[in-house]
Amino acid sequence: MRVKRILLACLLALAVAPGTFVRSEIPPPDFTSPVTIERIETDPARAGPLVLDSAWVLSSANDHFGGYSAMIAWKKDEFLAANDAGRLMHLPRPDRSSAAPRLDKFLNFERADKSHVDVESLAFDPRSGEVWAGLEWAQQIIRFAPGLQMRAQVRPDEMKDWGGNSGPESLVRLKDGRFVVIEERALADGLHEALLFPGDPTSGAEPLRFVFQGRDGYRPSDASLLPNGKMVVLLRGVRLGLPLHFPAMLVIADPAGIQKDEVLPSTFLARIDEPFPTENYEGLAVTDEGGNWALWLISDDNFASYQRTLLLKLVWDVNGGRARQKARR
Repeated sequence: MRVKRILLACLLALAVAPGTFVRSEIPPPDFTSPVTIERIETDPARAGPLVLDSAWVLSSANDHFGGYSAMIAWKKDEFLAANDAGRLMHLPRPDRSSAAPRLDKFLNFERADKSHVDVESLAFDPRSGEVWAGLEWAQQIIRFAPGLQMRAQVRPDEMKDWGGNSGPESLVRLKDGRFVVIEERALADGLHEALLFPGDPTSGAEPLRFVFQGRDGYRPSDASLLPNGKMVVLLRGVRLGLPLHFPAMLVIADPAGIQKDEVLPSTFLARIDEPFPTENYEGLAVTDEGGNWALWLISDDNFASYQRTLLLKLVWDVNGGRARQKARR
């Protein structure tokens, strides 16, 4: 992703500065340390219809932890997050459970080549339990069984020219079984190539091309399906400086409006910036809270010590309080 190139440039500038680093031995890898999750105090924050309900920080010395670029609401009260190195995190909902997150294997750790393991997007079929993952660099979509065993994979011809580190950043399974894939790289400011598959992308079916309308200065970093069948897309910006700043935006798009080679418009939902806890948010999941919807954001720390892995719960009262009033009556 583009942000990693920016980070490398900043690190290079620090490296050439005299007296910046002191030589030390490289410690052996740690694959056993647990993941801790801690609720953090936040100031009240609201953006459009979204209210910040809770925020948590996740941390671990485990070398399999960090870099989360995709997240789905998976099993009951559990999220599944995937990172840039093909690793998984089973994340119990911290608002409903005190259980610790668990790290797992998604793709072979032995594959050191990033082009084989860089998971940037996830999709889920709640009926079959199957999971799909979008990999950039390889421009590949992989289907997994409910137990997360790999079942099929495809490199669609329509994705072969997508940007190496800005490929299938968003992957959404629609209610009718079709799939939407959005490229991170922009065709022009705010416009991104996208594909609509008539079914499982790994079946070999030919997709329909269209263009997704994002926003100037932002790129899509994940997307999820809302209970009403529309898509919510997470857009992430990068502002240079030390430290880097990552403003985020959420927009809504209706897949019913997808037409071949046409632009699918989006409507602004909310801007996620201060006073919200700010980080490099790249993963998005949606849960139906029974009257409210919750949008969950997870940040990608780029495996950097000066960034954090944050989890936000944003509540959208889509009924305008009517559900609570009915319950009181």
